[in-house]
Amino acid sequence: MMKATVLTACLATLLLPPAVGSAAEETDIGVATREIKARMPPKWDLHVRWRGDMLLASITPLPTQEAFDLWYDPQKLQEILRTLCPAADERIWARIRPDQDVVLEPTVGGKAAAAYRLSCRTEAGRPPA
Repeated sequence: MMKATVLTACLATLLLPPAVGSAAEETDIGVATREIKARMPPKWDLHVRWRGDMLLASITPLPTQEAFDLWYDPQKLQEILRTLCPAADERIWARIRPDQDVVLEPTVGGKAAAAYRLSCRTEAGRPPA
């Protein structure tokens, strides 16, 4: 009986998926993605990647009609983007250097709008170095 229990436990351990890495192994992209997504409407899409000294977060409002409505109302778009920035006390700011930033960039229909980019470092009151 004891051998069967040990054998079952060993097999279960071998068949289980690998454990998720510790917080120390987490990437800056993963942290930023999680912190921004926590504030986003559930249907919106997000893609975060490094571009030079910024974590560039492309945000696509969905459904498409909502995206176009925001595209043509830049003031409302900027207000919404401000609410998506990680707060000053969130983990991402401790992970990146003072000269790096998290920048939100809205996209609609596959087109990005660099003119509408928003610096979250500025919004969070964490001036660049």
